[in-house]
Amino acid sequence: MNGIVKGGLKLNVITYTILMDGFFKKGDCEHAFGVFDQMVLVNGFCKSNKIGLALKMYDDMKKKGLELDITAYSALIGGFCKMQDMENAGKLFCELLEIGLNPNTIVYNNMISGFRNLNNMEAALNLYKEMINNKIPCDLQIYTSLIGGLLKEGKLNFAIDLYLDMLSRGIVPDMFMYTVLINGLCNNGQLENAGKILKEMDGNNITPSVLLYNTLIAGHFKEGNLQEAFRLHDEMLDKGLVPDDTTYDILVNGKLKRSYAPVGA
Repeated sequence: MNGIVKGGLKLNVITYTILMDGFFKKGDCEHAFGVFDQMVLVNGFCKSNKIGLALKMYDDMKKKGLELDITAYSALIGGFCKMQDMENAGKLFCELLEIGLNPNTIVYNNMISGFRNLNNMEAALNLYKEMINNKIPCDLQIYTSLIGGLLKEGKLNFAIDLYLDMLSRGIVPDMFMYTVLINGLCNNGQLENAGKILKEMDGNNITPSVLLYNTLIAGHFKEGNLQEAFRLHDEMLDKGLVPDDTTYDILVNGKLKRSYAPVGA
C-alpha cells in the first residue's frame, strides 16, 4: 500500500475497501484494521467531540494521498457545526465541492443546524433553497430546525408555509416538531393556530406531552382565557397525563392574577 501512495496514486474509499477485504482473506487482521482505522477514526473523533484529533487524522489521510469520502467530510463538518465554528465548516463544505463530491442530506443538515443555532437564518435558508434546487431530499430534522428558527424571529407566515411544504412532501411531524411549532406559535400569541396543531396531533395519534399542555395553558392565562385554560387542563387529565409542579404553578398563578386584576382588565 505504501508503494502505491509513494508512486503518486491516490487511494479512495473503494481502494481501501478492496485492501481490507484482501487482508481479511489472508487472515491478516492487523493490517486490515489498520486500513479500516484510517477511514473511521475521523468519524469517531468527531462523534466524541475530539475535533482536534479528527483534524490531525484528516491531515494524515491527505498526506497519504487518500481522498476523503462524503462520510468523512460530513463528520468533520458536523464537528465544527457543533462547536459553532461555521467558518471552518464552510471551508470544508467548499472543499468537498471542489473535489467533485456531492453534499448529501446529512451534510446540509449539519450546516443548516449550525447556522440556525447562530441565528443566521439567511444562510440556513439559502442552503435549504440549494437543496431544493439540486433535488436533495430534506428530512424532518432540517424542517424542524428551519421552522424553529423562523418562529423565533417572528416570521410566522414563512414558518407555516414551510410546514405546509413539508407536509406536501410526505414528511410526517414527530413530537419534537410539534413541540417546536406549538411553543413558537404560543410565544407569538398565535394560540388559535397552536390549538389547531394540538388537534392535528390527535389526528396523527400523537399524545401531547405535559410540557405542551403547560405551554398552551400558560398562553391562555396570559391572554385572559381562563375557561380555555381550565378546559385544556381537563383535557390533559382525560388523556391520562399527570400534571407536574409547573402545571399547578401556572393554574394557581393564572387564577390569582385574574382574581386581582383591575376591573375592566
